[in-house]
Amino acid sequence: MRKLFVFKADWSEVNKYRGETGTKHGEAFYSIANAGTIPFLTNTLAEYYDCSGKPIPTPGYRLTETVPEDRDSFRDSGWEVIQVEEYTPEIPAPYGAKFDSICICYCVYKPLSPEDEWTKKAHRLSPSLASFGGDEEAYKTWLKSQPEARQKESRATTEWLKTQEKQPTEV
Repeated sequence: MRKLFVFKADWSEVNKYRGETGTKHGEAFYSIANAGTIPFLTNTLAEYYDCSGKPIPTPGYRLTETVPEDRDSFRDSGWEVIQVEEYTPEIPAPYGAKFDSICICYCVYKPLSPEDEWTKKAHRLSPSLASFGGDEEAYKTWLKSQPEARQKESRATTEWLKTQEKQPTEV
């Protein structure tokens, strides 16, 4: 199910954010140009696509932010969803619309305490045989081009994934 999520801030929240963070007008929000090439700001905080089948965000959901220097570290941001509107097209995808639903999530700025550290780490598995769609030849070619530590890590991931396939799943 293809969904588009758009996270928007109320303009009063934008001003509150600017006041609390010292952000100047035009920083931290999309700056776009209209047909007359006059730049203006939108109150769009984020937008992303989802095909995972997970439920849509609900009030209380927080956007996350990453550390630019360390893409593996992240935390919840100060923007919290307070209202969600979901729109579904009359003619569903793929025959009509490009998305099965479009969700507009309205957010308020509720800053976190400064003590909230960048403690959450993204967990990424190393490339494995499964990453190559089971193509053993392509996987071996890639492995040869990698440093020894990366090869070892990748082989371990491949073995771990094999053990996961063999374990029965609970119903």
